[in-house]
Amino acid sequence: MARRRTLHRLASEESGFTLIELLITMVILSILLLVAVPAYLQYQDTASQSAAKADTRELATAAAIYGQENSGYAGMTLARLKVYDGGLTSAMYINNSGVEAAGVTARVALDGSHFCVYGTVGRWFAYQLDPTGLLETTTTASAVCT
Repeated sequence: MARRRTLHRLASEESGFTLIELLITMVILSILLLVAVPAYLQYQDTASQSAAKADTRELATAAAIYGQENSGYAGMTLARLKVYDGGLTSAMYINNSGVEAAGVTARVALDGSHFCVYGTVGRWFAYQLDPTGLLETTTTASAVCT
C-alpha cells in the first residue's frame, strides 16, 4: 500500500526544467563558446609561430657550427647538421639542399658565406638568411628565403 502511494505521488509530480531555463542555459553556453574558441585558436597560432622560430634558431646554430668547421656552407644538408644537433626534425629545412617544404622555392646558393634555414609549424614558416641575418616569420611559403 505504501508503495502504491509513493508511485502515485511520483507520477503526479511534475519536476524538471522549463523550456525557458533550458534556453537560457543554451544562450549562456553559446556566449562562452563565442569567447573561448577564438581565444584558443589565437593561442594555438601564436604557439605555432613561436615553435617555428625556436626550430629555426636551433637549425641556424647548427648551420653556423657547420660553416665554421667546413669553411662554408656548400654541401650542407639536414642529415649533416644532425651531427651537431641530434634534435633537428623533419620540419626543418635548408633552402636549396634538395628537399624543400611544400610551396617553398629553392633560392639561396649554399656557398662559403650564404645559407637560408627554415622551420615550419602549423601555418607558420620561420627562416634565417645567413649566420648574421634576422629571424623572420611568414605564413606565405613563397616568401621564405627572399
